[in-house]
Amino acid sequence: MFRGSIPSKLTSLKNLVSLNLSLNSLDGMVPTGFASLEKLKYLDLHSNAFSIDIMLLLASLGDVEYVDLSSNKFVGSLDLQVGNSSFVSSIQYLNISHNNLDGELFPHDGMPYFDSLEAFDASDNQLTGTIPSFNFVVSLRILRLGNNQLSGSLPEALLEDSSMILSELDLSQNQLAGPIGGISAVNLKLLNLSYNQLSGPLPFKVGRCAIIDLSNNRLTGNVSRIQGWGNYVEVIVLSSNALTGTFPNQTSQFLRLTSLKISNNSLEGLLPTMLGTYLELKTIDLSINQLSGTLLPSLFNSTKLTDINVSFNKFTGSVPIMAFNSENLSLISLDVSHNALAGPLPPGLDKFPDMVNLDLSDNKFEGGLPNDLSDKLEFFNVANNNFSGPVPQNLWRFLDSSFHPGNPLLVLPNHAKAPSEGDSTLRLRSHGSRMKSTIRAALIAGLICGVSVIALLTLIIYRKAHQRDGGKDDMKGTKEKKGLSLSDIECGHDIREHSVPVSTVQNEPLSSPISVMSSANLSPSKVQDQSKSPNSLRVSSPDKLAGDLHLLDNALKVTAEELSCAPAEAVGRSCHGTLYKATLGSDQVLAVKWLKEGIVKGKKEFAREAKKLGSIRHPNLVSLLGYYWGPKEHERLLISNYTDAPCLALYLLRKDAEPCKLHPLSLDDRLKISVDVARCLNYLHHESAIPHGNLKSTNVLIDTSTVNALLTDYSLHRLMTSAGTAEQVLNASVLGYRPPEFASTSKPCPSLKSDVYAFGVILLELLTGRSSAEIVPGNSEVLDLTEWVRLLAFQDRSIECFDPFLLGKQSNDEDMHTILDSMLQVALRCILPADERPDMKLVFEQLCSIAQ
Repeated sequence: MFRGSIPSKLTSLKNLVSLNLSLNSLDGMVPTGFASLEKLKYLDLHSNAFSIDIMLLLASLGDVEYVDLSSNKFVGSLDLQVGNSSFVSSIQYLNISHNNLDGELFPHDGMPYFDSLEAFDASDNQLTGTIPSFNFVVSLRILRLGNNQLSGSLPEALLEDSSMILSELDLSQNQLAGPIGGISAVNLKLLNLSYNQLSGPLPFKVGRCAIIDLSNNRLTGNVSRIQGWGNYVEVIVLSSNALTGTFPNQTSQFLRLTSLKISNNSLEGLLPTMLGTYLELKTIDLSINQLSGTLLPSLFNSTKLTDINVSFNKFTGSVPIMAFNSENLSLISLDVSHNALAGPLPPGLDKFPDMVNLDLSDNKFEGGLPNDLSDKLEFFNVANNNFSGPVPQNLWRFLDSSFHPGNPLLVLPNHAKAPSEGDSTLRLRSHGSRMKSTIRAALIAGLICGVSVIALLTLIIYRKAHQRDGGKDDMKGTKEKKGLSLSDIECGHDIREHSVPVSTVQNEPLSSPISVMSSANLSPSKVQDQSKSPNSLRVSSPDKLAGDLHLLDNALKVTAEELSCAPAEAVGRSCHGTLYKATLGSDQVLAVKWLKEGIVKGKKEFAREAKKLGSIRHPNLVSLLGYYWGPKEHERLLISNYTDAPCLALYLLRKDAEPCKLHPLSLDDRLKISVDVARCLNYLHHESAIPHGNLKSTNVLIDTSTVNALLTDYSLHRLMTSAGTAEQVLNASVLGYRPPEFASTSKPCPSLKSDVYAFGVILLELLTGRSSAEIVPGNSEVLDLTEWVRLLAFQDRSIECFDPFLLGKQSNDEDMHTILDSMLQVALRCILPADERPDMKLVFEQLCSIAQ
């Protein structure tokens, strides 16, 4: 592998035709003599570390035909009109993807006259503005502009039947809006418009497209419009939109269809019989809709169908599998969970030798389990049904959560009892895999004392500094709110003088003055006083934000200047930085998190990850709306909507909640909150494939009018350096949300499994009314919350762990006890060792079943 710069002597090779220096660690300047390489046709520098302005290189190239500069750190904008005109005329393949390019595409004089361009890839940059029409690029076959910040509407010329021969168009992960309209381009084979903000109905025709991905947009209207899409379609992905209506039954033309994904919409009605006649169909995902009726027998007779997911619908009847011998059945994954299917399982279910995933949970199945299911099964779930009889021996390897709750008559032999949370508790205690409780308690107590001393010293210093100010604020009578200025927050400057005192805000990210008081554990009187007079951001000069403000939602209309002048109040602090409440002139209120210096990644990685986070939308999530990247290292801001709602931690501390007039949470409220949080985590894990990473009760906001739960501060570890992530993990450890497996690794990082553990702790907090960091006295030792609950459950004394407020006057309510016990079992499974924890999909399904 080569390092350093490109030797300047290379440019003296006058007969050089091809130069490939890809997959090295080259950086620095590019030799200026490329213009003298008149015979150079092929240049490949991809996967290096060049960070110069890209036009310094492109402007020096002559009649090259192939240029690949992808996966570097090139900066600047693509302004080819100022470059060498011979390059524009000769270039056939240009790949500048995965760099740090910004600004508009071709900002001066519009689109260059590319005479020969066939493939152009500028994906994974930070390009802004609208997409050029590429009208006169008649030879263009491949256009990839995905994962940028392009906005505006779709250029109609790219989708029309014109002289263009475009075959692949990828505009995914941008901010495109408006309708799609008709697609008449006869040469277009691949169209990816996913993860934008496109609206309106589905296009009524798609030309000769083979692969169409319109998922994760805002498309509405009837799904039946796809019946006009022709006989060329092979892959249809329409998931996560707002489509309605019934699936058309007049779609016999889909003879080439291999994959159909329309999950997470509002489809209704019956499955069309034609669906079982598509001979090439391999994947069907119609989950999370309102489909009803019976399943199609023809789907289970297919020799090519490998994946079927119709979960979370309203299907009835049985699973129509015929008991015939066939060695050609290919089904690998079957998910029919959360429907109303009933009756015994068909004997033909054991005729799928390659079955890996089988989910029949949350239905009304009865009878015995099949004896000869595939030995390749990795996931198996029949919980919340009415199965009975012995569990076949080849299923003994699955966890107890695969069979329960539900199925009270299902018999699992004692000698082969599936692992459960009780067994895990015993195993943990007997093998000494956890820290001795007394030592652990001493460490926690020592840490608390240390933090208290630091907080006290900080408070004394703050008060003395405040006295030295001469009471300037008191002379004014009231505090004047200043803009969100950078003038006084220079490198090394202590940001604490611009925020609330450290003694009144612990290391927690919060979203409202009420939430701040909850985490600080103040007395009721202090809560009242502080909430009436929140501290404002005091600066001496309204300097403008001089960096780049990137908005990730078209609905947000704000400029850097407006944000700079917005009155701002510091309302919380966390391991990530300080949170401000910024009020704009239009009465819009934003939450602005000012990130700590030195904890965030470089600009390219930060922008890429922030954009991914900003594309995530969910009803139970406070989404990232934008970010600001300033010229100095400490000038990094995250922007979201300000949510004036108390956090869950405040409800758990009811003595402090009383002055804020928060009503205690009922059992129904707590169950709803747990379902909301699980629903959001399930979406993050299975739709976005990322963990929350910072789950705790102070990051769960509760809407006081609807009791809807909102998660904040999601996936911030993806923006952080390893040091920033380590600080976040340490914070979770002190507060009791860190999973035990983190103790055995030198660089723990948030994961899907650690999210499940943290959710289990939150569920225990809801059930017990205790804080996760609370130390509970035992008979001969002190325990943390998870250990205490495990011990009581192991001793069949679970009733003692529940919040006395919940028991209260309803101590004899059997339904209430059933719900409490069921929720406790879910929580205990979540805090099992990592390899035994369920995923959030299963946890969400179990909680939904309890809520029913």
